[in-house]
Order: sequence, then structure tokens, then C-alpha cells
Amino acid sequence: MFEYKSLSRRLASGICAAALVAGCAGLLAAEPGSSQDRVREDDGDRTARALERAERDAARAAERAARDEARYAEDRARILERDSNDPERQQRELARLEEDRAETLAKAQEEAAKDAEDFAKELAKAQEDAAKDAAERAEDAAEYGSSSDMRDLAADELPDYDERGFPVRRGEIVGLSLGEAALERLKESGFEVLSRQELPALGSWLHRLQAPAGQDASTALQIARGAEPDAVFDYTHYYGLQYTPAGAGASSAQGSLPRKEGRLTIGMIDTAIVSHPTLSDVSVESRDFASGDTVPKAHGTAVASILASEGTSKLYVANIFRTGRTARPYTSADTIVDALNWMVLQKVPVVNMSLAGPRNAILDRLIEQAIGRGTLIVAAAGNGGPSAPPAYPAALPPVIAVTAVDRRGRVYRYANQGNYITVSAHGVDEPAANALGGITRFSGTSFATPHVAAWMARCQQRSSAQSCARRLRRSARDLGATGYDPVYGHGLIE
Repeated sequence: MFEYKSLSRRLASGICAAALVAGCAGLLAAEPGSSQDRVREDDGDRTARALERAERDAARAAERAARDEARYAEDRARILERDSNDPERQQRELARLEEDRAETLAKAQEEAAKDAEDFAKELAKAQEDAAKDAAERAEDAAEYGSSSDMRDLAADELPDYDERGFPVRRGEIVGLSLGEAALERLKESGFEVLSRQELPALGSWLHRLQAPAGQDASTALQIARGAEPDAVFDYTHYYGLQYTPAGAGASSAQGSLPRKEGRLTIGMIDTAIVSHPTLSDVSVESRDFASGDTVPKAHGTAVASILASEGTSKLYVANIFRTGRTARPYTSADTIVDALNWMVLQKVPVVNMSLAGPRNAILDRLIEQAIGRGTLIVAAAGNGGPSAPPAYPAALPPVIAVTAVDRRGRVYRYANQGNYITVSAHGVDEPAANALGGITRFSGTSFATPHVAAWMARCQQRSSAQSCARRLRRSARDLGATGYDPVYGHGLIE
């Protein structure tokens, strides 16, 4: 015979089964309102609320079952006592009691099944919404990059954050080539012009705008875009140096690298560099675009030494990085723009870049203008791993994005992958100058990029930039899947 007290247990089991089918077993152990790692808080909240409602339904069902069980026991005891001298009547009353009980149990079971069905639907909807949110986040990251490892950048400057979580300069936005009428309207809206940055080589100028009192950068950007829809505005985003773990090789006291023949002219937008034997035959012109007491030099020195080994005789070095409390080098969009303008002004044919951050409308436009004026940009594809979203500016269509492979043609295990990868080059356990002296082996897409930058510079000594970009793809030795693939791009450049 069915027991009333088993009803709540059966209902709870049904709910848990539905939850397991929906893939939410982990949430059953969570506190109400909590969310799981890698799931947005509102996704977790929706699922938690569904679970809370299911638990309340199960509790109410258990209470009803307990009351019905108590009434049944009381009614049965009363019939047995009252009709003890009339067995026939006693049997009729007991039979009627059992019929009522069966009807009550059937109704309770129907309600329990309906509650479990409602919960399963609600949970499935929550999971559908979560999947849709995840797809939107993935699409957003694919277009703009990921902010997850950049939250601590520029902590010294107390940044604001944009709608995707990227750090931006507090209370400030930038506008590209704003006319006097537009500036007057912005001033009437409460904006203050902090500076006008001339970019003669790019045929543009950049205005830094202080947000109206009490507004953060995000609100200010929305207002500016609404007021001047035809103008180009964006945040002053911060960018990080491509993180590059050291390779397996030990440091050597040797102070030079094998050098190819050549008289190449190349620019690098990176950290500063130190004097090193590997650069002894290179004419170096440096400019410091970063402000700060601490200027990093290790990364730039290593990259410069690889460029020198590839036959570079004239090297333009633009330091854009500074180091704050976290000791992690960072820069900002306006600093990158300033360095890029200098490179174009010097008529540098190829610029090597190793930085990562979000997509930025101002930087997009000016990189496009720089390339249109004949300065090719070769950038490290990123060291975020195979599942990482694209790194910018490498992922911009006009930029040549380089990934790293070892001497056996195997992709660097931390290299980004994606349809923006152009070509591959050696960048695993790559010998390069140690800023403290000697030679050290490094690994990362940063150390593959200078090989391709040098290839492009060598090609441009006899061909146009557009022709060299086409030849680069045709000259690559296919690796991985036949033809172009998102791991190796068009293949290996040696």
C-alpha cells in the first residue's frame, strides 16, 4: 500500500532527476542564489530560483501528505472504535475511507508530477538562457578580446572599466579628428578638452576629453556617441605586454647571435631596450612614449636581438610601456597611437608589435591609416592558449598575426588559435638577448613575430607592401591541416 510519507521523497527524487538531465547536478548542492564558476551571476540566479521554487513545492507536498496521513489515521481509528459492534458497517466505512485515500494519493501524485514537470521546464529554460548568454559572450570575446586577465592592469591609475570589463582611463574618452563645431557641442554637454594630440603622419588628430562631473567613462562615451553619431569615439583602453614565459634553455654567457646578411629597416613598438652585444652593429633610434618612473626593458631587448639576427641594420624603438605597483607592464591606446604616428613619420616600412588588449575604434582606424600609408604591421598572435579569444591589434584584418612553433613544426602550447592567424614562425626555446647579459632561450608568439617582420622588410626592399603581403602567404610552408588552418595560418615562414 502506498505510504503518504513517501510522497515528498518521490517528488524530490523526480526534481533531482530532472535537474540531472538538465545538467545542473552541481547547482543542487549550491546555496540558494549562488552561481557556478565561469557562469554569469544572473545565469546562476535563474537556476537557483528554479531550485528554490521546486524545494518549496516539495515541502508543501510533504506537509499536505503528513496532514492527510494524520487525518487518515484518526478517521480509521474512529471507525474501528465506533463500529466495533457492527462489522458490516465498519467494513463499508473502512472501504469508503480507503477509496478517499486512494483518490487523495492519486491527486497528490498528479500534483507532484506536474511540479516536477514545471521545474524541468523552468530549469531547461534557465539552461537555454545560460547557453544563449554564453554564446553571446563568446561572440563578444571573439570580436573584442577577453578582459579576464587584464583586470589588474594600470591599478596605479585607478581605472574605470568598460561594459566588457576592460580597464580604461578613469573619467576620460577620446575622439578622432573632431571639428570645432563638434567640440563646442561636447563642451556644452559638460565635456572638457584635456589635450589635442596631433598625428600629422596619419592625417588625423586625437582629442582627449574629460567626462562631465560625476560621470564615469562608460556613461560619457554613450553621451558623446549620441551627441555626435558621425564622429569616432572610444575609451582610452589599457593594453598589456604579451605575457611570455621563459623557455627551457639556460642562460648563456655568449653575447651574440648568428646574423643573416641584410640592411633592413624595422620599427618595434615594445618596451625599451638596453645596450647589448647582439645590437652592436645596429643603428638604434629610440623614443620613450611612456611616462613613469619604471621602464621595462627585458622584453624589448630580446625582440630587438632577434630582429638584429635577421639582418636589421636600422632599428626604430618606441617604448610604450610603464610598470606600476603590480610590476606588470602596461600602456594605453593614446600612447600606442603616438608611437604609431612616429613610426609612419619616420617612414618605417615594417613595425613589429607585441601587445594585447581589447578592440578599440580609434586604434582600428589609425592602424588602417598607417597601413594605407605603406607601413606594414606584424603583431604577436597572443599567448592565451588554444581556446583564448583573439588578441588585438593582431586580430585586426590588415595586421599580419604571427603564431609560434618549435623546431619540429609543432605549435607553441600557449599560442592563441583562430581564423586571424596569418603565418607561423619559430618562437619556442628561441635564443635571444637577456637584458641582464648573455643569451637566454625564450618561448612565445612575441619571439616568432620578429622573424616574419624581417621577412616582410626584406621583401619590401624590392616589392610593394601589398605584393609582399600576398607573397608571404604563398611562401609559407604548410603545417597542420592541408591548406589554411586556424592553428598555423598559411604555414611556416623560415
